[in-house]
Amino acid sequence: MISIFELGYRYVIPSIKRRLTEKLIGMGLTRREAAGKLGFSVSAISRYLSMERGVFVDVASYSDVDKAVEYLALAIKDDRVDFYDIQIWIHRIALYMLSRRYMCRMHAKLDLNIDPNRCSICPKTIANHIDISRIVS
Repeated sequence: MISIFELGYRYVIPSIKRRLTEKLIGMGLTRREAAGKLGFSVSAISRYLSMERGVFVDVASYSDVDKAVEYLALAIKDDRVDFYDIQIWIHRIALYMLSRRYMCRMHAKLDLNIDPNRCSICPKTIANHIDISRIVS
């Protein structure tokens, strides 16, 4: 079985990073500036923007998640968060997505042992521990 943590690490977090990169570039940052603020290489920024990395999940299709990524991008642009805060928020957003069952069908495509209609691992494991309500409400 593919663990929910592996799902998050391999698929969800890179997709959040891609969307965050898109938001920062859309706010007028250069690739070099975005790379510096995120702790990425310029080449990683280019791969996110050219859809070579982080394409498993269309983060923009989840309005609550996209709003959280937008909030984080603004905080990054305005230098209101440091490297560690950025990591915390990326992981909180990923855990939120898992807890809301947004990844269940995709998880089932990767792991045939998962039945999204019966599985409740993510909500039962994560739901009570993640609060991004001030961003997504």
